[in-house]
Amino acid sequence: MPPSPADSARSGSTPVTPKGRGTKESLLKAGEAVAEREGLAGLSVSAVAARAGVAKGTFYVYFPDRDAFVDALHQRFYDQVADRVSTAVAGFEPGRELLVAAVDAYLDVCLANHGVKALVFEMSARGVMTEAMAERVARLTKLAEPSVRALGMTPARISTRLIMALASEAALIELEAGHKVPSARGTVHALLNAER
Repeated sequence: MPPSPADSARSGSTPVTPKGRGTKESLLKAGEAVAEREGLAGLSVSAVAARAGVAKGTFYVYFPDRDAFVDALHQRFYDQVADRVSTAVAGFEPGRELLVAAVDAYLDVCLANHGVKALVFEMSARGVMTEAMAERVARLTKLAEPSVRALGMTPARISTRLIMALASEAALIELEAGHKVPSARGTVHALLNAER
């Protein structure tokens, strides 16, 4: 027996029909737009449903609650980061070039998804990141560790976290500017290329 829409919402599974997938996608895109305009506080079920042009009850067919929806936005953002970074670093050995390519890819995704990235910054600042969200960030951080080790930076775990913080700060600079900031990216590159 196929799962009911409510079961699909609770399990977080992908809708089965093209229409269902389209509706879920519309809700996520609406959430990105609302997040960009209103931030975390304004990201209500009502605002998302209205922006998507669906009834509020339709939201609950796809997401059991607002927290699950925010988590889905976070998951979607980090999936995009992982895809873009993986593509950007394909063929690189661990080291400086890989780190620079990864940071640039990360910054490009942040800029293309500035509403969700702003939401991620806000959630982090407010201390409302869930365990699943923290795990996504940790997985991304671990991907950089082999390059940090190849550069001889010790302790590697702390050095990696600091590089991630540097990339996040550059993303914040670009978020505030609303476009690429070559001097921010250039500074990150210079710091990553500095001899140790």
